[in-house]
Amino acid sequence: MPRYSLDNVTINGFRGLKDLRLEGLGLINVLVGPNNCGKTSVLEALSILCNAFEPFEWVSMVRRRDFGRLDETRIQSLRWCFPQSAQFADPELTFEGECRMTCDGRLPLRTLRVTHREIVGDPDPQQTQRRRRGLVTEGREAEAEEEDIDDIQLRRGAEITHFPDDQIPRVAQVWEDQPVHVGLPRSIRTPVATETLTPYSYQINRVQVSSRSRHVFDRRRDMVLELVQSFDSEIQGVEIASFRGVRPAIYLNHRRLGPAPLSVFGDALRRAVLLASTLPTLEGGGILLIDEIETGIHVSALQRVFEWLKRWAIELDVQIVATTHSLEAVDAVALSASDAPGLLVTYHLDQTEHETRVKRIDGELLLRLRRERGLDVR
Repeated sequence: MPRYSLDNVTINGFRGLKDLRLEGLGLINVLVGPNNCGKTSVLEALSILCNAFEPFEWVSMVRRRDFGRLDETRIQSLRWCFPQSAQFADPELTFEGECRMTCDGRLPLRTLRVTHREIVGDPDPQQTQRRRRGLVTEGREAEAEEEDIDDIQLRRGAEITHFPDDQIPRVAQVWEDQPVHVGLPRSIRTPVATETLTPYSYQINRVQVSSRSRHVFDRRRDMVLELVQSFDSEIQGVEIASFRGVRPAIYLNHRRLGPAPLSVFGDALRRAVLLASTLPTLEGGGILLIDEIETGIHVSALQRVFEWLKRWAIELDVQIVATTHSLEAVDAVALSASDAPGLLVTYHLDQTEHETRVKRIDGELLLRLRRERGLDVR
């Protein structure tokens, strides 16, 4: 009987990952390895795998990576999720790519094949009209005039097709500077909730305040308070409010300060609130993906945060996959799971020309390597 939503995973052809195998996943899984070995790419691939019936997840995924909009267009961002060759340096060529993933566990999916095909065509005139109105609203009238509805120029786009097991393919079309169009209705959902936390997620209001947040705080108020009070014992509550009725935000009820906006507190508290509000939404077999788990948290607080995370992951039945560059974070995770080392698995990634090598280190071995030998497992 499967233990977790994901027990074993293979990924091939996604970004630079080649024949990567994660075998014997635990409840808490930590990815380590040198820069550019593919740790973040594994999290992104898992977000795609867990959303096998929602191909528009690709757009969310590339936005999370390119939050500063360094790439020219999201079509370029999507292209580089697939293996490249020098011939596609020619901008006139249209690109096609493919990746494959497999898994077993409680996730009701075994194989996912994804094809990517660049296309050239006319965007929806209504979409162009909406874009033109948006440009005028932003005071960019000159650009709006160039959006001539009667003489729409061909645009580049990408068609992403998911082939989950033997079920109906799911198709999404993405155009440059246009909203996402999904080829089939969003009626089929993978019954495993998944959330991705990036190193900067805790700094974004719309991520911290979502439609589910009030429900989360009402239902798991003690759980949230337990974590935030470990950083500041004078915090008495966490609420969603709007001081001027303009935009909802998170406020911490503080014994000395009164209702204080979350922004006035340090990174660790903001990270803790996001973590504590996200975990309950995944209750019952969900998967939490955390990139750079140590971000914003001082080394002295790492162990108590990870002990809290382990305890609630067990109680809520949430599987966690996280990356880290920090040896202190590895030690803190290992110590937090020392009473149940079977729950923890560490994977060391190493990228070669032909494959992505993975070395699996279970919780007991990790403790011995660190305590007895002091080996750097990163």
